[in-house]
Amino acid sequence: MLRTKATVIWGFGFPAFWYLLTSVLFLPSAESIGGTAVLADVKGATAVSLGLFGVLTVTLVAFAGGLTRDLERKRYRKLRSLPIAPSADFAGRFLAGLVVAAGAYCLVLLVGVADGADYAVRSLASIPVVVVTFALFSLVGVSVAVLVTWLVEDSEIVVGITNAILLLTFFLTGYNGMSPGMLPERTRVVVNLVPNSLAARLQTWHLTETPASAAAGTSGGVTPPALPITPEYVALLAFWAIALGGGASVVMDRAVYSGEGGE
Repeated sequence: MLRTKATVIWGFGFPAFWYLLTSVLFLPSAESIGGTAVLADVKGATAVSLGLFGVLTVTLVAFAGGLTRDLERKRYRKLRSLPIAPSADFAGRFLAGLVVAAGAYCLVLLVGVADGADYAVRSLASIPVVVVTFALFSLVGVSVAVLVTWLVEDSEIVVGITNAILLLTFFLTGYNGMSPGMLPERTRVVVNLVPNSLAARLQTWHLTETPASAAAGTSGGVTPPALPITPEYVALLAFWAIALGGGASVVMDRAVYSGEGGE
């Protein structure tokens, strides 16, 4: 994955660049509303959101592109002849994506630090929550990548579709749930339900001092609705990851190995 230029450019460079662009063009208004402290919190929340955007870029777009290339270049002719379990193939690809995604995520957070973003780990429990939600969200990304690859099988179309999913989910959830005011009032609750904004808002609570239920404006527009801070929301993200991961494992077995995908 790291030898692929597209992964380095889009997975590492684009989220970091987007953070800086957002910081310069859109975030100064937060300082005029709530002062320097609010601006630092907003920058922290924005860095978390765009860090997870980078995670989805790696685990969805780059992962799907790599799997499609392996199918098109007939590499699975050899893999199917070896004693490799489809679940092991999927798990190995997931772990590779997880490592690269962690690098992309940390890069955006470090750029945020250089820009004056403020982070605050709320408690010792916050650390495992962030790690678990990161892994679950990465699993969601690679699972969707496998499903899209199975449905399309053309590398150029796969890249287009996965990029469309990446951008649509980001914008349709109000920048990963960071600006729910962009959405119609009746539908804002969706930001605490769908995987990308749910993960971003969970991590925003655990990594910044953003209030859970402050009025819009005093928390940079992150609320309302209130941030998802209870264990039920971690369980919801786990449900998404397990359901999609199970489906992706079945696809790797029946379509790629038993179904001789790529032939």
